[in-house]
Amino acid sequence: MRVTSVSILSEEVEAIRFDLRSTTAKSQYIIRNIAGLDADEIIPKFYGFSKDGTKRFYDFKLRQRELVLRIVMNPNYRLGETNSDIRDNVYRAISATRSGLLDLDFHSGGSTVARISGHITKFEAAYFSNEPELQITIQCNDPVFRGITPVILGPSDIPDANPIIIADDISTAPHGFSMKVSITGTLADFTIQDKAADPEWDFKIIPATSFLSGDDLYFSSEFNDRYLYMIRSGVTTHLLDRIEPTSVWPTIFPGGSQFHFSDIASFDWDNIEFHAAYWGV
Repeated sequence: MRVTSVSILSEEVEAIRFDLRSTTAKSQYIIRNIAGLDADEIIPKFYGFSKDGTKRFYDFKLRQRELVLRIVMNPNYRLGETNSDIRDNVYRAISATRSGLLDLDFHSGGSTVARISGHITKFEAAYFSNEPELQITIQCNDPVFRGITPVILGPSDIPDANPIIIADDISTAPHGFSMKVSITGTLADFTIQDKAADPEWDFKIIPATSFLSGDDLYFSSEFNDRYLYMIRSGVTTHLLDRIEPTSVWPTIFPGGSQFHFSDIASFDWDNIEFHAAYWGV
């Protein structure tokens, strides 16, 4: 991931920006180091067997991420700024909202490539140093860096026959996706699996009554945003309790993944969306 600047935001309002390649004497804050940007400890977590009972599936996780930012303060004395003034601006960011949640955005040129969110848990200042510095620690419950602009595939981008291959040449970590389909026939179930014959896993929805033409099905396996429901004649019916117990939530892996949908001729694609994910910067 190529990064040229980093900004700290509170509810989309930028509080601090660090330019990594064009720092000048006018920069209020100069970043000296950011520790914790790598994939420090990756933990494989077993979560199930394949359908034939021989292959085991592992989900790879990171522990909570701690980012430690070492910052040099550079007040503009001609404008009457002091070290205390710009240090207080950072203090205010600790709890600028009820949630206190901050976003760290990583930019490449004019585009934002990734975001991670967390809370400031430690604030350390070198009050009597010749070169005034401060160090803040941000704890991130979700340790994965994620793209903020979704990749959107429309009907013209998605084949109308199996297999469906969703390419992702951006991510370095696996992630979920969301989709909307419009049912055009009658379906007793809606199933996603990795291949047509002898699948290693599947994700099966069996509604209380069959899916009917005109139903809209909404699905998401995105991190912290899983949902499954349908809208029929303006009425929303949630379907999480209609998922078969042995189902495995579909995941997109770096490089892309292949999916096979049952009765694919009985629905039309509206969209598929996903956010890129990264183990580290």
